[in-house]
Amino acid sequence: MQISAQLQGILDRALERKAPMRDEMVQLLRYSEQSLEAGIIRAVANRITRERSRNLAILSGQIGYATAPCAGDCAFCVFGAGHSTFPEVNMSVEEVAEHAKAFTSRGVLTTLWLMSMHQFDFARFLEIVAAVRAVVPEYVIVSSNVGDLTLEQAKELKAAGLAGAYHTIRLREGLDTKLDRNERIQTVRNIQEAGLHWGFCCEPIGPEHTPEELADQILFGMSLRPQSFGAMRRVWLPNSPIADRGQITQVRLAQVVAVVTFATLADPNIVAIGAHEPNLICLMSGANSACAECGANPRDETVETSKNLGLSVDNCVRMVYEAGFDGVVRPDRQVVPFSSPTNR
Repeated sequence: MQISAQLQGILDRALERKAPMRDEMVQLLRYSEQSLEAGIIRAVANRITRERSRNLAILSGQIGYATAPCAGDCAFCVFGAGHSTFPEVNMSVEEVAEHAKAFTSRGVLTTLWLMSMHQFDFARFLEIVAAVRAVVPEYVIVSSNVGDLTLEQAKELKAAGLAGAYHTIRLREGLDTKLDRNERIQTVRNIQEAGLHWGFCCEPIGPEHTPEELADQILFGMSLRPQSFGAMRRVWLPNSPIADRGQITQVRLAQVVAVVTFATLADPNIVAIGAHEPNLICLMSGANSACAECGANPRDETVETSKNLGLSVDNCVRMVYEAGFDGVVRPDRQVVPFSSPTNR
């Protein structure tokens, strides 16, 4: 069986490091996830990432340190105030620091995210950032995953030891959420102006999101010039007001990850491609990044996500090893090879 000349041309150009146009991205996303074409798309993306990353993986971790019914009321999130049954969580500064030390003890983590709700105690977060920065290795990028920030707050966080931030504009922001799309875009600009590393993710993807919608979201993310990129599927939550929309498969997510990989060819500085939750299919389809998690997780009804969806650092190491990566690279450019049973 042969693929079409049009698809062959898109893939050939991608192998030449040329990003696809919007209509080409839509075409790539229209193929059934079980089709021969989708399998070839994923294989080409895998080859591209292996070459760009020197076949090295990037590992990160996230600590969900505080939760409460969230005013953002995102329909896809376990913390949404209108439907949440999740208990309030409020780790002490000491608990967060202990988790941070445990996450970074193996010497393989690139980034450590600290996650709270859209509305959060800024002064306390400053204290947590400083405490974590004091106990993790210097090369680790301490990052935020919190609500909107002013420029002054972003600068204050940087002075306290923050080096990065995850803040995205979600699919159907303002429709499936009660958050202001423009305010979130402004926060991204504040993060960038403060000199913090910023990552974007096409999320949370569900069966209702069309190829056109996904292509537009990926291109929108690229227009904001992120330093890392990823894709995340919406996890089915029974209490969610959009539970009847269902959930996509890991195979479909991997297809989106592959198209994200092609889109990032427009910026050779983007090397880290993530997928949530991390899985082997995505790591063979363009992703080279995996994230460990503890504490609360917006996609998990379990209070301690490490007992359910959340992976440990050891599990992430094992997963990227099984995906065929040669090792892990850190921000200080040190490579931790998979050269011994201990590392594996």
